[in-house]
Amino acid sequence: MGYRTLIEKQCPVVFKVQNISPEGKTIKVFHTPIGWGKVRDLLAIPNVSEDVIRHSLLKGDLNIKIRTNEIYITESNIELYQFDLCHRQFLIDAGINIGVDPGTSSMPFIFKQQIELIGTKNSVNRIFTTVDKFINGSYGNNVFKISIKHNGRDLVEGIDYMVAESGGVGTGYDTIILNFAPKARSVLVADYVLMA
Repeated sequence: MGYRTLIEKQCPVVFKVQNISPEGKTIKVFHTPIGWGKVRDLLAIPNVSEDVIRHSLLKGDLNIKIRTNEIYITESNIELYQFDLCHRQFLIDAGINIGVDPGTSSMPFIFKQQIELIGTKNSVNRIFTTVDKFINGSYGNNVFKISIKHNGRDLVEGIDYMVAESGGVGTGYDTIILNFAPKARSVLVADYVLMA
């Protein structure tokens, strides 16, 4: 007969939620009751894994219970990194502040998406700026280029626009000079990368 040794995890993984249902009722998460105001570690429920939680957050019971204000995430240290900014913001609003961004040691960059360019759209102005200074070119082994969309259509650098550094060479790119002047109702957004 063999012996099983139980070794307690040095760094336990947790995903804790609190019942905040507006009606003050007991709710069920993964078929497990949680009384009003009580906190429960969902990873302590049998057969609930990190993968089950990730899936449920995207399109399952957890997603619904968060959106209907029945639960709030009080603690999480599982990997939930999202490239989709909308879902990432949903997780942050739900209470997650660890695991939604890559660690700075592995990726020293911040990816910005669908950021509206700053400038007057009046069929005359062609110069716009970004909120942040962005990388446009090689950085180490990486090559990053700003991507501009006008009314949903991808623009081509060198044909539709040029990039510039408003403070002079070496101060960082932050200016877009279009080869056309957008109308007042135009939608002008950019995806770009900056240093973390």
